[in-house]
Amino acid sequence: MSQISKHIPFIRVSSAALAVSGILTSTTIFAQNTYAENPVTSTISSHPLDGVFAQLRDAARANNVARAAQLADQLSSYPLTSYVDYYRLKPRLFNSDGTPNVNAPDGDIEQFFRTYAGQALADRLRNDYALVLGARGDWRNFRTHYAQFNLKDDMQLKCYEQMANAADGQNVTKATMALLTESKHANARACQQLVRQLASSGKLSNDEINYFAALSAYTSSTQGQAIAAYSSSPSAASMVSLVNQANDDKGSLAGSLPSNNDQTSALAQAYYGYSAARRAAPDAATYYRNAYSQYSRLQLPDDVLGWQARAGMRAGDWQLVASGIDKMTDAEKNTPIWQYWRGRAYAAQGDRNMANMMYEQAAGSFDFYGILAKEELGQKVSLPPNAVPSTREEINAASRIEGFERARKLQAMNMTLEYNREWNYPLRGMTDRQLLAAAEYARKIGFLDRMINTSDRTRSEFNFKQRYPTPYLSIMNNRAAEAGITPAWAYGIIRQESRFVVAAKSHANANGLMQIIPETARAVARRIGLSNFTLDQLYNIDTNIQLGTAYLGQTKDLLGGSQPLASAGYNAGPGRPPQWRRTLTRSVDGAIYAETIPFSETRSYVKNVMANTIYYHLLLDGRAPSLKSLMGTVSP
Repeated sequence: MSQISKHIPFIRVSSAALAVSGILTSTTIFAQNTYAENPVTSTISSHPLDGVFAQLRDAARANNVARAAQLADQLSSYPLTSYVDYYRLKPRLFNSDGTPNVNAPDGDIEQFFRTYAGQALADRLRNDYALVLGARGDWRNFRTHYAQFNLKDDMQLKCYEQMANAADGQNVTKATMALLTESKHANARACQQLVRQLASSGKLSNDEINYFAALSAYTSSTQGQAIAAYSSSPSAASMVSLVNQANDDKGSLAGSLPSNNDQTSALAQAYYGYSAARRAAPDAATYYRNAYSQYSRLQLPDDVLGWQARAGMRAGDWQLVASGIDKMTDAEKNTPIWQYWRGRAYAAQGDRNMANMMYEQAAGSFDFYGILAKEELGQKVSLPPNAVPSTREEINAASRIEGFERARKLQAMNMTLEYNREWNYPLRGMTDRQLLAAAEYARKIGFLDRMINTSDRTRSEFNFKQRYPTPYLSIMNNRAAEAGITPAWAYGIIRQESRFVVAAKSHANANGLMQIIPETARAVARRIGLSNFTLDQLYNIDTNIQLGTAYLGQTKDLLGGSQPLASAGYNAGPGRPPQWRRTLTRSVDGAIYAETIPFSETRSYVKNVMANTIYYHLLLDGRAPSLKSLMGTVSP
């Protein structure tokens, strides 16, 4: 953080843990009116060997065994002992190309587990080691360690689990099809191995082989051809080539698509529809319709079906929307997004009872679609009752969690991935009371990003002032007024862009609270007459908000006053929303426009920003406009 008002020396935390001196000073409970104050940012004092530690992390990431060992030897007295040991050990588990090293040192790995049991890093190493065991085909030990892996967020391990099941004689075809619901998953190394193993087993039907070949081909021609080689269908290789070409094709090959009324022809059509929908091309729905007309029993992965539904939305073909959602896996179709859109499809087809049933299911969430579903049901969108404030004892208990202190040190060194991991790992299994207390502790030490993330996890007790903080409120009110926009929308942008991390800097070189890139900052500064502007001012809170709100207001004016279009332009550049708009063949409501944005990041961004805006209106103004009206209508 660039705003430092207090220095707290870094201490290696034991079970006695963090002293509360100076941090937790209230008598019984903390006042809840402090979320709009300028946050106090505490930091950890630097260590003389921080630079060596950073080099060690880089060596470990590069799987450079010798360099990591050399640097680790210099850090025998460094406070983050577990990280020094992990970074020394991790390169020995992987080859220089990132593939698992089947000769990894089992004894040293097991010793690490014993020494650091219960820590986030032990779970991280468990992930690494399970990859090694899977590569070895050591299924007995794989099962043991995979069962102890808490996060279970690695797709490769899920594929190795199916390989272990297959080694035990189980039929894993259906489980694999349910697992690999997106093309990107099918091309994870272990998942490629799983699919090749299934294809060579002789247990797959011709339809199943073609399904996996097309799934793999969309992002990897080589993998698709490898699977197709096992198919007895003479048209499979041709189908794989067409599916792979669909990823880059701009429509010029549409006339050469096969129409053989078989599965391979239908898969080629469906993947052309998938590619066309992801470019917001108006002919996407036609490809999908052709696919089903050629092979009514066609099975497709969830991501391809999702884009089928989006193509149907743009075309006004609600039957295509409904059939895409109905064919999804249960886990996918039962998310708020598809519950809402299934409700819209029922409503368009005249079945209001079923539509309301879908809306009721979606309305249980606080996200974009939860808000829209409530509005469809005629319900007023409001904030939930505020939870009883955390007591001093509850917050003190949170302050003694060892992972939080490691997170503070890692945050001070701008090691964001590790900082997030250390903070988030202890949150697993916490009650709502514990989560609210941990969020309040995060606020007290100036970690508003972790406050939001932690409070967002509660299930039945809520503190929306934690979830949607309003720091620097007087600055925001002034600058938003100058820009002609609402503070609620500007806060919605900040919450999505930086989570209020003042010193945030993205890989795209976007800076500060409102994540402004240098070229944009200079242009906006000239436009508003901000003289003597220098790039280091992007980390000045007032200047960053001034430039960000001005740019947001200018983008809104450029795009006809539409907040959804301007939000998309803020993320993807102001030239892209009109480009996506030009491909429309009819006027659509703003929710359809947002849901069919081709860029996944921008699509999620717009929906999150607009939901944020509603909650900020409720917090700041006591009332909010209708989200549906705020989304408006978008015409070609």
